[in-house]
Amino acid sequence: MYFYCYNSIVTNFMEAKMLKLTKHALQRMNQRGITKNMIELALDYGKFVKDKVILGRKEIKKIIKKYPTLKSKLLKLFDSKGLVVVFDNNYIITVYKPQKGFIHV
Repeated sequence: MYFYCYNSIVTNFMEAKMLKLTKHALQRMNQRGITKNMIELALDYGKFVKDKVILGRKEIKKIIKKYPTLKSKLLKLFDSKGLVVVFDNNYIITVYKPQKGFIHV
């Protein structure tokens, strides 16, 4: 499974590489109810911090205002307080929902 990153930050940061999900990441997605669509939204609109992409509630609110057509896709992420995608090179290592809406960087 591959993810293409279209966000300009992602393109600059990751040099437009394809990201592959590790077995661990797939297991965590299934356990935590995280979809491929959620990961794509985080990669496209999230904030890059070290080895993580963070899409928090504040960013989700801004995206909904700017792109109302994405509202239905973003509401599930908003309800779960956002998403964190941890990556290394071309691999997504794990994905998780932040605890109590606060993301430690």
